[in-house]
Amino acid sequence: MWEIQHETVIGAAHQLRYTAGEGERLHGHNWRIRAFVRANALDETGFVLDFAFLARTLRELVEPWEHVFLNEIPPWNEINPTAENLAKFVGESLQRLVGDDRVWVDRVVIGETDECIATYYMPRP
Repeated sequence: MWEIQHETVIGAAHQLRYTAGEGERLHGHNWRIRAFVRANALDETGFVLDFAFLARTLRELVEPWEHVFLNEIPPWNEINPTAENLAKFVGESLQRLVGDDRVWVDRVVIGETDECIATYYMPRP
C-alpha cells in the first residue's frame, strides 16, 4: 500500500455556534489543510496520484473559502464551521473527485493553529 499527502493553506474567518445559542467572537485562522491519499496499487506511470493533480484538486476545493467569513457561505451558513466539520467536508468532497477502486482518501487533517488540529478518518470505500 502507498500513501501520498498534500497540504494547502487558506486564510478564513469563522464564528462557532454553540448549542445554547451563543456564539464565540468572530476570528480568523490560517487553516492548514492536509489530505492523505492511499492506493493499493500504483497506476501505469508509477503514481498513487500525480502530486500536481492532487494539489490542484485540493486547492480548487477550498479556494472558495479563501479570505471569507465562512459562516456566510454554503455549507457553513447551515453547518457549524468547526475544524472537525471542515475536515469531514474536505474528505468526502475530495473522495468524490479523486477516488476510485484503486485510490481513496484516507484522512484529512485541518489545523487552525499549530496546537489545534482536527483529523477526519474516511471510511474505506
